[in-house]
Amino acid sequence: MNDHRLEKSPPVTKRVKKRLVRRLASWKARIEREISGGQTGGASEGNNVDLYFDGDQAFTAMLEAIRSARHYVHLEMYMFLSDQTGKAFANTLSAKAREGIPVRVIYDAIGSLETDKMQWADMRDAGVSVVEYRPVAFWRKRSGILGRNHRKNLIIDGAIAFTGGMNLTDEWSAEQKGDSAWRDTQCRIIGPAALDFNKLFIDSWQYATEERIFHRPGPLPLNPDEHEAYSLETRQQQTNYHGSSRCIVVGSLGLRNSREIRRLFSVHLARAKTSIKMTMPYFVPPKRLRQALQRSKKRGVNINILLPRDSDVKVVDWLREGLYPELLRWGITLREYLGPVLHAKTMVVDDQIAIVGSTNFDILSVVMNREVAIVIFDEKSAAELNRQWQNDLTLSERVTSDWEGIRPWWRLLFSKIGCFLIRRL
Repeated sequence: MNDHRLEKSPPVTKRVKKRLVRRLASWKARIEREISGGQTGGASEGNNVDLYFDGDQAFTAMLEAIRSARHYVHLEMYMFLSDQTGKAFANTLSAKAREGIPVRVIYDAIGSLETDKMQWADMRDAGVSVVEYRPVAFWRKRSGILGRNHRKNLIIDGAIAFTGGMNLTDEWSAEQKGDSAWRDTQCRIIGPAALDFNKLFIDSWQYATEERIFHRPGPLPLNPDEHEAYSLETRQQQTNYHGSSRCIVVGSLGLRNSREIRRLFSVHLARAKTSIKMTMPYFVPPKRLRQALQRSKKRGVNINILLPRDSDVKVVDWLREGLYPELLRWGITLREYLGPVLHAKTMVVDDQIAIVGSTNFDILSVVMNREVAIVIFDEKSAAELNRQWQNDLTLSERVTSDWEGIRPWWRLLFSKIGCFLIRRL
């Protein structure tokens, strides 16, 4: 009798796997509860997520989505310039508005400072509603320097959304810039999470214009045969729009509400069990996030951070380097990217959770700006980010204790001043 029972019991490996699956599900549920109490509707099921590491591919997908819009197009963009890439989007948005589809665009006054004003005038003439976010003019309403709209969001019909680090300018296009095109990550979300991105857009629109937007959402799921945003290849791979990814959209409201992004990072640092891989172009975390990093490392979490050796904002590089001695002393692995400008803002937790967005691990993103990130509970997306991580490492060098030897004296001086300042934030 005992032998019979022994033969029928599941193998030890299966029992252990089941326990791990239950623990992982419980852990994910705790994360969702802690970070979904912000500006959107919490976790949503059934999303399809596609990641883009090539700017031209991302721009092509975004332009196709705009052309396919049936109900509305909403765009909020930090940098929307008037170069070849910017003009392509301006022309496509204008063409869609001429069809009678509502098209609304929010651009940041500082991020898009160099944009030709005629581009905005031509878009308005075509019927696009164009709004400047926080103009740099004290006599105008909602003006100011701090508290920028740093998001890069495109929402189509409440059914498709794009987000990430890519702005609408040639810097992200290999066709325009060749090998010097910036390295970044963008993602497309098809499913109910797109409505959460639209809620954030509506809040931005109401803040900037004091105008409320009322829209009935487009049909979900969309019919792939009627929607041009899906290529033939994608239609063949998927029979409908019901994906398998659970997602949470986390958005901050800048100076009005800055806790969401800090919570996004602090919760995942606190809940990580084995590993964190972070790719971050601007790394100047305030004290509470530095403490969260240290606590996570003390628990035995393997923390790897990929940073640019030289970003497009030199002062941030100097400030960041002031933290190197402390981070290395804690045992955190730092690597510097030596390729073109690194602008991706991603994070992978325990090879299970992927995070992509506009938010940096710095004071501006955590305290002042309107930011957004999507948390993807999907091993497939995490694996894609890990593969790109490995690709990036081929163009990277590890930061070691003798890192100061490859810096000029004046840069080391700035890093020491930076360290003095950061410790007081």
